[in-house]
Amino acid sequence: MDLDPQIAETIVTNLKGIINHEISLFDTAGTIIASTARRRMGRSHDGARLAIRTKQTISTDDDHEYKGAKRGINVPVVFNDSVVAVVGITGRREEVEPFGNVIKKMTEILIRENWEQITRFDQRERLTSLVDQLKLRHHDPSLTNYLASVLEIDLTLPRRCVVGRLVAGDGAACKTGEGATSESPYATVYARLQQLGSSFFSISGEDICMFVAEGDSRDLQKLLRGLQRDCEERLHLSLVCGIGDVATRPETYWRSYDEACKAADWLLFSRSGTLARYDELDYGIFITAVPPKDAERFERHVFSGLTDVEIDEFQTVFDAYTRHNGSIIHCADELFLHKNTLQNRLNKIARVTGYNPRELSDYAVLSVAFLLHRHLRFERR
Repeated sequence: MDLDPQIAETIVTNLKGIINHEISLFDTAGTIIASTARRRMGRSHDGARLAIRTKQTISTDDDHEYKGAKRGINVPVVFNDSVVAVVGITGRREEVEPFGNVIKKMTEILIRENWEQITRFDQRERLTSLVDQLKLRHHDPSLTNYLASVLEIDLTLPRRCVVGRLVAGDGAACKTGEGATSESPYATVYARLQQLGSSFFSISGEDICMFVAEGDSRDLQKLLRGLQRDCEERLHLSLVCGIGDVATRPETYWRSYDEACKAADWLLFSRSGTLARYDELDYGIFITAVPPKDAERFERHVFSGLTDVEIDEFQTVFDAYTRHNGSIIHCADELFLHKNTLQNRLNKIARVTGYNPRELSDYAVLSVAFLLHRHLRFERR
């Protein structure tokens, strides 16, 4: 591992003006990659290379001269028992050696932090790749098994998928990169789920996708309610969560994910809550299972020739008629209409669509058609 040139430049920049000595940082080839003396960039000398080879501080003076070197010291920077850089400071050894030890420690700390950051990033990328594979109905088993083994995740444990959608105050779904605070959704979810040893998650696009092990949380709803509170308090965003059925094998994770997506999207569509299992959706199980092309064909069959405005006007009457269980008087009162006017509008629905809302069998067809129409519009949006 070599010292990142950006870290080297940061160290040199921060120390310039504080230490009245020339400072240079060498890579493991003994070449200067950052220096307060810009003219020396790209140069190298034997003193730095000797410090790398021996892991010892090398002094350059009248008794110890090295090709290309100035009077001073070269201090090796060690990480994981390997030299990753050399700090060179010009001047008399007794004057600059204390500075060399400080800069050495500072550089080692920065390298360690950088390494940990890279490690966390790599792990997050691998988790994202694993989750992306498990979402697919036909994933790559060899890649999935490799990623799971690297991450030390046992995919044979029963897990259920939870899909979260972040929602702004106006009810619109947000991209997970967007937020009203500086804290990221990733940090918020990680803070809540890090205590669960066998669960894992990834965040991409509009998805917060969590695979929660059955043994990790006895009360899944309690866990998710806590995560929803975290999102409200830290991100100022609501979190809508859909929960899929249990997956017992890697080959069935996609089904749990599909169910969780449908549950989350149905909650956004119906505005009927912020947390639901797929098998609790009632109408939602049926509506979300209808392929879009079939839904459009059914919609065209019932509402052939009608504009969106006309369909919306019919639905206003139909929904009020439904809420009042077919009571003409109460429905007319809600809509501020004379009862004869309301009956004329119900008759118009029957005449234009061919389905009479006052006939039970026709009512069911209209109910599904209006629901599919709204859901298709929601999906397109």
